[in-house]
Amino acid sequence: MKFEIEKQKIINLLKIPSFIIDANGINPILMGILLECKNQELIAISSNNNLSLKTSTKNLKIKTEGKILVQGKLLYNIVNKIKEKIINFEVVDNSIIRISTPTFSSDLNLLDNVGYPSINFIYQDWTKCVIKGEYLKNVITKLVNTTNVSQDRVTPLNGILFDSNRLTSYIESVGTDGHHLSYIKDEYSGEKFKIVIGVNILKCIEELITDKKEVNFYLKNQQLIIDINDILFNCRLLEGEYPSAIRAIETQQQFYFLINKQDIFNAIDRGLILASGDKKPSVLMNISSNMLKLSCRSIEYGSSYEEIPIKHYSGENIGVSFNVKYLLNLIKNIDNDEILFEFTDSNKHFFIKNPNNKNYTSLILPIRMI
Repeated sequence: MKFEIEKQKIINLLKIPSFIIDANGINPILMGILLECKNQELIAISSNNNLSLKTSTKNLKIKTEGKILVQGKLLYNIVNKIKEKIINFEVVDNSIIRISTPTFSSDLNLLDNVGYPSINFIYQDWTKCVIKGEYLKNVITKLVNTTNVSQDRVTPLNGILFDSNRLTSYIESVGTDGHHLSYIKDEYSGEKFKIVIGVNILKCIEELITDKKEVNFYLKNQQLIIDINDILFNCRLLEGEYPSAIRAIETQQQFYFLINKQDIFNAIDRGLILASGDKKPSVLMNISSNMLKLSCRSIEYGSSYEEIPIKHYSGENIGVSFNVKYLLNLIKNIDNDEILFEFTDSNKHFFIKNPNNKNYTSLILPIRMI
């Protein structure tokens, strides 16, 4: 195999494939990127068992076709440091790939590609679902932080639910870890489906998504292929029943109040300086007719107290505690100057909403009753 290519072209080709490689993986063959030159095209494939990726480019000069497996991150790092604009690649003695420019040369040992997994990227007979790029970016931005990121045991809570079955002409998405939750919906008119996609997969595709473009999902059995600007991702969907979290969002709440987003965020953020001394930092919220009183306490560091005015609360005075980090995550995701809190009593979940956007809702459970 022998070809010549612009530096930026090969960097663009290798960047995402090298990113998904698990450098600490058990299987050393999956630390490689499979490169293949054929039909005036250079193809790069990588995999980490959970996610596989295919990128390609035709902007190169192929002198000899071929297929090799090379250390992915090492190759990307070498190419990224080269200063010339044009780079030559040549396989020598079927054992090394020579990377060279007029002033630089490096020989990189090849890996044995015989045992590399055969990965399917053909989706012609699969169910196609088209999702707005803007919606997908909002899902990743607002829902990923409320999922269970633990890798000890893979469950549906390690992913985000996408459901276009339940509501006519809408797609709904939910992320939850059982303690706090985020929900978002948008208009949708495509094929019906209900799937759970792993958070690690959504994070990988995030930077490739643009608000103005649509993203194609192809579904078959428990397999998903995502096509973003001709970059293909192949992954398995998470199996198991997702919690019926959407029902909680639809329940009517008895009480509510409005509060300035920046005021409450800054107050909790200040309190976190002290509360972070505890293993599970919390904030106590005392709610009265026109005032929210916030208290953070640490056995090791001390305590803080702050008052913030609120609007439209007509219930009894109550006190409730929340996990500080969970609460800050949900407040940060509200794209509005004011935040709406809704609840029935201090024993049950609290809703945190944008009063001007009914398509996004978040929920948090108290950690103890005061």
